[in-house]
Amino acid sequence: MPLFGQLDAATVRDRLPRMRDFDTEAWELPNADMLYLALEVEIPDADALLPKAMHPAVPRYVTIVVSRFSQSPVGPFGLAQLRLMGRAGVHPRGYVLQAYTDSEAATEALRQRWGFPAATADRIALQVYYDHIFAAVSVAGETILDVGLSHYEAIAGTDINYIASVHLAEVTEIADPGPRLVQVDPRYTLHRAERGRPVLRAIAPSAWGCPGFKVVNPIVGTFATVDTDFPQIRFVMDPWRPVTEGTTRLR
Repeated sequence: MPLFGQLDAATVRDRLPRMRDFDTEAWELPNADMLYLALEVEIPDADALLPKAMHPAVPRYVTIVVSRFSQSPVGPFGLAQLRLMGRAGVHPRGYVLQAYTDSEAATEALRQRWGFPAATADRIALQVYYDHIFAAVSVAGETILDVGLSHYEAIAGTDINYIASVHLAEVTEIADPGPRLVQVDPRYTLHRAERGRPVLRAIAPSAWGCPGFKVVNPIVGTFATVDTDFPQIRFVMDPWRPVTEGTTRLR
């Protein structure tokens, strides 16, 4: 029997980001830096964090994605995300448990346009040194994430395959209002790519919606400079039904 997530969207509706509809325009995001780390983890009741429409990954793993966008319609900003990985049907997807930006304007836009579960941090750092890459997120004076990439070496851009995200959001001005899983699947043109060892120095699980978080095994990490986007929304899913039955293609 296939495994399914166990999250009942009705139990978290009061804290979901609110979207009006699915008609947002795309944002072009050139010359962005992106640190992407994959880690096998133990999270008690991990499947209870994943919507019922999705299948959990086996073994359970997360991706930590820290990006710095030098240009956007709301100016430069950083974005950090923790994603619990799973599948929508046969397609691997990252379910975003929590995200942070360092710009109030970016936080509001990402919540309203694409359903990011985003909050605003004091600081998101992403720095490249000759022997390691460092990223950190601070909220209310506390470091809630401290990660990096070590022992990295240049690779071809074709060696990287980024997995699309899904966000659980409350959509208010559609024919059947309510929670939806919103797929966000950016495009990437890579200008620089490196692969190395993920380093997790610190994480505050409660700040990322993953109580009991424990790393079992670092998998892989990459750092890239890319032209990317936040695209128009193409697919949305009913969070209670398997995606093979509850997916709507918008465009």
